[in-house]
Amino acid sequence: MQNIKTIAVIGASDRRNFPVLKELSSRYQMLLFDKNVKELSEIHKALLLENRYASIEKMNCETNASWEADIIILSGFCINDADVVQNIKNVATAKIVIIMENDDEFTKSINHQVSFDLIFPHSKIIEVININTDDKAEIEFLLEGHDAYALDIVSSIFEGIGFNTYVSQIN
Repeated sequence: MQNIKTIAVIGASDRRNFPVLKELSSRYQMLLFDKNVKELSEIHKALLLENRYASIEKMNCETNASWEADIIILSGFCINDADVVQNIKNVATAKIVIIMENDDEFTKSINHQVSFDLIFPHSKIIEVININTDDKAEIEFLLEGHDAYALDIVSSIFEGIGFNTYVSQIN
């Protein structure tokens, strides 16, 4: 399995993904980008409060963050932000690009999966959907994508940080 060292989170200020970012930052170097600099600083600070030894860097450019990362997570506003997606397109080649969705974004971008595959033709697109609506229950994710190897890597990462995953390979 691929040795993942660095994960870029583009759209890091989406607070619904904080539990995932907290767990990821305890095991991986994190590069965070968000257009909302104030929210980005707050998320960065909160993650460092959880683990002061974590390697978490705020980035001022989505392209640079994506260039340096092994895996790219698109989250929050950027899922539907054509400029952000276009800016990382060329540096995402051969990388896993995770589309991190929550239930309300799922319906908005479900029709975009084909678009993501076309925009990132040389990347491995994995949609990660938080399927749990109860804050007190274990967090569960549905992983969907075309590439079995990428699905296996993302599933291993999410299960390794303590989340339950359900994998759906789309042919």
